Amino acid sequence: MMTRTLRRLGPVVTILAAWATAPGAVGAGTAQPPPNASATVEWNAARGRLSLRYHGGVIFEATLCAEDAAGRAVAGAAIQLDPAEAAGEKVEQRLKFILAEPREAVKLVLRGAAAGSEEAFAAETAGEAQQRFPLVRNSVGPSRNLRNNAVYDRRWDWMLEGPADGATRILPKGAEGQGIAFTWESRSSTTSTSSGQASSEQAGQVSLELVFRPRFYQKHKELPCFEPWTYRVWKEPVTGYCTWWAYRDGFNQKTLDKLVDVFVEKKLPDFGYLYIQLDDAYQTGWGGCPQNWLTWNGKFPGGAEYAVKRIKAAGMKPGIWVNRLHRPSDPHITDIGRQHPDWFIHKPDGDPTINGDWHTMYILNTKNQEAIEGMVRPTYRALKEQGWDYVKIDGAGDLLYASRKPQCAADFKKIGSTPEESLRAWDQVAREELGPDIYILTCWGVHPGINSIGLADGCRLSDDGFGPATFQRFASWNGVVWRGDPDHCDIMAPAFKDKTTMKTFGAAAAMADTIDQPAVVAMAGGVLMLSDKVEDYQNDSNLEGLKRSAPVLFTVPGQLYDYGNRPNRDHGAPKRGGEVSWWLQEIDRPFEHWSVLARFNWRQGKLKWARAGHPETEVKFADLGLADDREYLVFEFWTQTFLGKSQGSFKAPAQAAGNALQVFAIREARPHPWVLSTTRHLSQGGVDLLDERWDARRATLTGRSAVVSGDPYALTVHLPAGFKLKDAEIAGGKVETAQQAETATVRLVPAATQTVEWKIEFTLKRNG
Repeated sequence: MMTRTLRRLGPVVTILAAWATAPGAVGAGTAQPPPNASATVEWNAARGRLSLRYHGGVIFEATLCAEDAAGRAVAGAAIQLDPAEAAGEKVEQRLKFILAEPREAVKLVLRGAAAGSEEAFAAETAGEAQQRFPLVRNSVGPSRNLRNNAVYDRRWDWMLEGPADGATRILPKGAEGQGIAFTWESRSSTTSTSSGQASSEQAGQVSLELVFRPRFYQKHKELPCFEPWTYRVWKEPVTGYCTWWAYRDGFNQKTLDKLVDVFVEKKLPDFGYLYIQLDDAYQTGWGGCPQNWLTWNGKFPGGAEYAVKRIKAAGMKPGIWVNRLHRPSDPHITDIGRQHPDWFIHKPDGDPTINGDWHTMYILNTKNQEAIEGMVRPTYRALKEQGWDYVKIDGAGDLLYASRKPQCAADFKKIGSTPEESLRAWDQVAREELGPDIYILTCWGVHPGINSIGLADGCRLSDDGFGPATFQRFASWNGVVWRGDPDHCDIMAPAFKDKTTMKTFGAAAAMADTIDQPAVVAMAGGVLMLSDKVEDYQNDSNLEGLKRSAPVLFTVPGQLYDYGNRPNRDHGAPKRGGEVSWWLQEIDRPFEHWSVLARFNWRQGKLKWARAGHPETEVKFADLGLADDREYLVFEFWTQTFLGKSQGSFKAPAQAAGNALQVFAIREARPHPWVLSTTRHLSQGGVDLLDERWDARRATLTGRSAVVSGDPYALTVHLPAGFKLKDAEIAGGKVETAQQAETATVRLVPAATQTVEWKIEFTLKRNG
């Protein structure tokens, strides 16, 4: 890594000839990669106008002025630009604006707009807000959170940062050309900057600083294969079932039939569980050659054709597992090794047998095109022809760490390759053969997975076993680099000794593990693949958590940093605390923007330890990044409890030891009835609420909802003072209604999985 030095720039800065009326989007159509270079700065000191150009377009335009405590412009206040740039691979451009002659109670205020590609989003950098209230944030659609102080453009991998901790406010302005625009306001602050440097105001100097970082994930987050201008993130839900954890190699065709039947009976595909992925059970050998993967064993008499057809007939998508490991214990591998010794990496003594950390293997020489054509390409070509929609390529961690053994170094040097390049070459072939429409999961581990960035759509974030904390450790990667996979989600985990239960609106005694494990995947926007015995899904009380967590909505990070400890092998080890309890997800829809706050009651320490519970907690809206000058309505999902209307903060009720999690919908209060919550999904409208409109003249609320056959669907509506429920109807179904002190509930048991239109009428008693 190159040493970073701060280079002071000269005083000469390009002067703006004219002020553009609106920032244009970066040229999204260009095929050229963005430069690892600073933005071009145009600064008109006399008029206080700033423009930044990068990669062929204007990414930022603003006006900078000095204001007094009343917000009035201060005449004659000169503002100087003191720019600096960090040299080396991690380019960091700092634009520091200074009030030439400090005046009492005067602030610098920058107002303007940022513009990026259609993949740009607002987020926060690490600052004091996370110290006050640790949480993990993401958003479904544009974020409006007040903790945001930066814009990141995924398409071109640049980040522009303003002062943190409330000194910057960024809001989505909407689509502009081929990109997205944001309004931007930053104020000089007496707090520390996001980089930890003390504010110059403390020394009597008023200043405001912007920081631009090109190639942000590639260089600053050290992901060399990250070239987002070459690929898009997989946005569709990846939700279904993986056979491995429940059955290991004992899964067979009869079990597949039973599994499909149970999924159809319980309508799990209607809830969003669309994939069934067959793991290590079908192949005829454990060597990674095509005949082992393409010839099925006696446990599946119908072979691949039957499995694919059976899964698709149920309205689901078939997935398959293959492995990269070539085990010499398999006779096919030893024969190929004798016939084609140059297809494999050798130790200095010529032996191709490499002892890895977990397995003994032959390591394929991916520089040898005959080896690729004989051992890799035919497998993936055939899998596409067979009709698989999901391919899990296992063994990345095993192969990479074995390839790094000293005994392999000489041969890798001889062929002009590295273990990392070899791993990527394999996935390049897989992607070429499978094409862009088949989901590819690389497995296992983030450190091996970074070599597959741009080729694999998802990455299993750890080794075997459901790992909910892996989401927070790589939260800034999910939805940007790939879709994060915590491994199979076994809701009936046999290792858990305390089978505590919690009461929910759908089940009187649901096991806590069946609730929080799928829920954390939904909050994180990750990959949710169940893995329990078929009979575990027969009991409806085991299904409430998984039904309310699918489909998993696509999210982008709300934070450009990660939270929590990582194992040494998992690409660095930032230490910012243990498993976080609070997750915040913003949901943006054309008719409303709201927040979903979850509080998890994690097991303490080892698996056998019980959940500790949480006391009643005051949660400040400002700590969540919400404006504290307005009233909010808060509703808890699992208990269907309205917590009232409040300003400034609300009290999260005490959480009993057996309670897995609480999920609060937080919506701005309106002067008329409005939906508080729905029962379909823990997002409380993010999946099912398709439209909502208020007709003041008729005192009527109308909307459309996506419902699941046989699943009771309830809309809870807030009743402001004076409003009472008059009548309700939902097209095609019998409706039950109930009115409480401040809310009304409209309930339907749908006869089919469909979109329904609903109408709720109210009466209004006016005071006086």
